[in-house]
Amino acid sequence: MSAFTHHGPWSARSRSNPALHFIEKYLSTIDSFPQTSSSPPPSSTFFSPFATYHDTKGSVHLTGSQIWTYLLTQLSPFSSIRHEIVEFRSLIDEDGRDIVYGETIGHFRLRSEGEGGEEISCPRFFVWTLGMPGQEGEGWGERVCYDCRVFWDTGVLGRYVTERKREERRREEKEVGRRVEVKRVKRA
Repeated sequence: MSAFTHHGPWSARSRSNPALHFIEKYLSTIDSFPQTSSSPPPSSTFFSPFATYHDTKGSVHLTGSQIWTYLLTQLSPFSSIRHEIVEFRSLIDEDGRDIVYGETIGHFRLRSEGEGGEEISCPRFFVWTLGMPGQEGEGWGERVCYDCRVFWDTGVLGRYVTERKREERRREEKEVGRRVEVKRVKRA
């Protein structure tokens, strides 16, 4: 079993592998959701009607349309998302399906932070099982996702939000303290 390995940004070489070209299109679509006002493509562009998606918390989402709805909900708090490619490896399993292992650094910006907000970065690891579409109009580039597993520390985002709230509270308390001190000085 031979593996096709790719490091760094997408390139003509990575696009020569149909499975990686599919993943590039998928991640580009995910990354563009927050910035676009147009409606997303149908779930069948990427997911089989019988697809399974395993999220990082261990929950399993079934059917392409339910997976797509779940993903759109998960992406809604972000004003921008960018997947920086670290490494991808594509193998063919005994059934002729592509198994793609992908490591990225996800860069997220929260809507509540505005455009100038800080980017939150964390490693993400994916395992995709891709195959040929089963129906007309399904898939992209002669591939469709039958199974996806994603692993990442979602707590990175939670810790960031918690720390930002603490900083904001400290600034507010400091400002209140400054105002009280100014009033004391004026009275004296």
